[in-house]
Amino acid sequence: MNCASGVAAICSLLTSPNAVNVSNLAEQETPTHAIAQPLKRPPSIEFDSWSWGTTRRSWYQWFTATAAIESSLEASGWRLRATGGFGGYAADVKGSDAENVIASAMEVDDIALPHLGTVGKYYGSDGFVGAQIGYALIDKNWEVSGFLGVGMTTEGYLGANMSNAALRIPPESISDLAGTEFGVLGSLELRAAPNDQLMLFASAVYTTAFGWGYFEVKPGVVFPFNDSLLVWLKGKLFFGPHAALNTYKGELQPMFGAHVTLMEIGPFYASLAGGYVRDEYGGKGGYTILETSVRF
Repeated sequence: MNCASGVAAICSLLTSPNAVNVSNLAEQETPTHAIAQPLKRPPSIEFDSWSWGTTRRSWYQWFTATAAIESSLEASGWRLRATGGFGGYAADVKGSDAENVIASAMEVDDIALPHLGTVGKYYGSDGFVGAQIGYALIDKNWEVSGFLGVGMTTEGYLGANMSNAALRIPPESISDLAGTEFGVLGSLELRAAPNDQLMLFASAVYTTAFGWGYFEVKPGVVFPFNDSLLVWLKGKLFFGPHAALNTYKGELQPMFGAHVTLMEIGPFYASLAGGYVRDEYGGKGGYTILETSVRF
């Protein structure tokens, strides 16, 4: 076959119905990395779980849902928040307190038990629901937000465990250990990471219902053996001191300890704290707080 016939054959092939479309072939061979990927939608809803427990038989579980109503959680804007929690406790009954209980129950004027340290425990429950609206200011290295709304706090009497049957609570006094109150609910939060080595978290929640409040601060530094961590943990693990104060009906419950915080890995966040707690009724002991959150 000469050159002329060869060119004619090629032309015939390209113009035939079964000819290969060179432009389509080029499109098929386009590298996959050149194809534009859809932009990831920033998160607009966050769910938070806060679990607290002590060696003095008190515990609490708290849930929070926060939604951005203008843009996203990664930008400044208005927020809506719903909260709810429940828990229980065991309060020691001292001999001096039992004296008043017996005198009221049995109409006896001359009973003294101050020499008895603890004569039993009262068991109670707590519950809370609230709704708030707030605003968040977000910068590259920090975020501060404030919320205001209404809340309802409930408390109930679950029973008692006295060392003597005579040390019972008068039926007419049980109502004093149970009740429900409505009040104003306010909260403030600060999250800051001035650089790759430091972090700070502080929060305050307070409601006029039974004067319940919780205040917390936890600064942290990056884990000292950062280079030895797994790749997805490097630069994300912090530790430092932890201090908190729980208030209820004017009673103070301070907590001092330490925390380990796992900063955001994708949509997830986690923090574990523990240390010493002092309760006027429950006594001295240890506490543990586990907080986790996820964003969508």
